[in-house]
Amino acid sequence: MNPFFIFIIVLFLLAAFLRIDFFFTILYLVTGIYILLRAWSDQIIKKLVIKRVFFDRAFIGDTIEVSLIINNGSRLPIPWLMVNEWIHWHLATMSSLRRVIPLKGKETRTFTYTLQAKKRGYYEVGPADVHTGDLLGMRYMMDRLEKDHIIVYPKILPLVELGLPVYSPQAVLPIPLPIFEDPARMTGIREYHWGDNPRHIHWPATARTGQIMVKQFRPAIARETTIFLNLSRPDYFRQHQESAFELAISVAASLAYHILTHEKLPVGFDTSAKDPLTREVQHFRLPPGKEQGQLLHILEVLARIQPVDKGAFLCNLRHQAVQQSWGTTIVIITGKESDVLSETLLWLKSRGFHPVLVLMDQHLRSEQTPNRLVPSFEIRQEKDIETWGLKQ
Repeated sequence: MNPFFIFIIVLFLLAAFLRIDFFFTILYLVTGIYILLRAWSDQIIKKLVIKRVFFDRAFIGDTIEVSLIINNGSRLPIPWLMVNEWIHWHLATMSSLRRVIPLKGKETRTFTYTLQAKKRGYYEVGPADVHTGDLLGMRYMMDRLEKDHIIVYPKILPLVELGLPVYSPQAVLPIPLPIFEDPARMTGIREYHWGDNPRHIHWPATARTGQIMVKQFRPAIARETTIFLNLSRPDYFRQHQESAFELAISVAASLAYHILTHEKLPVGFDTSAKDPLTREVQHFRLPPGKEQGQLLHILEVLARIQPVDKGAFLCNLRHQAVQQSWGTTIVIITGKESDVLSETLLWLKSRGFHPVLVLMDQHLRSEQTPNRLVPSFEIRQEKDIETWGLKQ
C-alpha cells in the first residue's frame, strides 16, 4: 500500500481515538491536498502526448537520428517528468536514454539521440516509459510509448568487387531486348502473383476457383534471373557459419541490385528462413520483375531473415524451378557442394535453365577443383572477394 494512504489512515484513527479537532483539521487538509493533486495529475496525464520520429530504413554504417517529442497539452505545469527509452544493443550508442525534466503548461520538449546501423537486421526501438509525480512524492506512470522497428539493409557490394566481369554472367542475350511471350503458345494457368500483367488474367478460371488466375505462356525470349538463397544450417560448415550466412545475404543483395539497376532486367528471389515478424519459418517467393519497388521488396526480405536449423533447400528449388520461365537464369547461393547439388544442377540444365552456382564454402582450398558443371563462383571471406572470379 502507498505510504501516503497509510499516513491518512493512521491520522484518521488517531483523530477518532483522541477526538481532538486539530487532528481532524489536519486530516481534512491533507486529504483535500491529495485529492487536488490527484486531479491535477489526472488532467496532465490525459493531455500528455509523446511520439517518436525517425526514418525506419537504413544501410549498414548509417547513423539514424531519433527524436522523442513530448507535448504537455494541459495548461497545468508538470513538476517533473522522467522519460526512459530502451535501445537495442545492436544499434545503441548508449544503453538507454533517461531524462528528468519539468514541463510548463502547453510546453513541448524534444530529445534527440542517435543510433548506429552496425549489422543487418530487424530491430526494436523502444519502448519508452514516462513517469511523473506530484509535490507529495506520489509517482505515476503517465504513458508508455510502444516500440517501433527499424530495418537495416544488408551490405551491397559493386559487382566488380565480387570478382565478376563487368557484364553480367547471368544475361542470356548480349543486347537489352525486352522479354516477350508468345500468346499463341499458352502452357497453362496459375495463381496470380504480385507483378503479373493484369492483361493475362484468366477470367473463366478466376470465376471458377474464386482466386485470381493468370495465363502462362511459353516465353520466346527469357532474360529473367531468380536468386535462390540457401539459409539451412546443415548445408554450411559449422566453423564461421554466421559470417558465411551474412556474406551469402550480401551477395544476394549485390546481385539483385546490379541486375535491376545496371542491366534493367527482371530478377526474382526465393528462400526459406525464419522471420522475426512471425517468429516462424516462412517461404519467401518474389517472382521475377523489374518494376519500381522490386529491389526494395528483395532488400527488406534480406534485411530481416534468419537461418533455419533444418531445411529442404534443393527439394524446394526443384519445385519452384518448374514454375520459372524456360531459359531463366537460376542463381544458387549455398554453403557447400554435395552430390545432390550436382544432380540438381544437371537437372536444371536438362530442363532448359541456366544455373549459376555461388558457393560460400569456408573450407575451399586453392588446389580444389571447382565445379565445372555450371558457371561457379566461390567466396570464402569478404577480403578475398576480389581474388575470386567466375569459373567457367
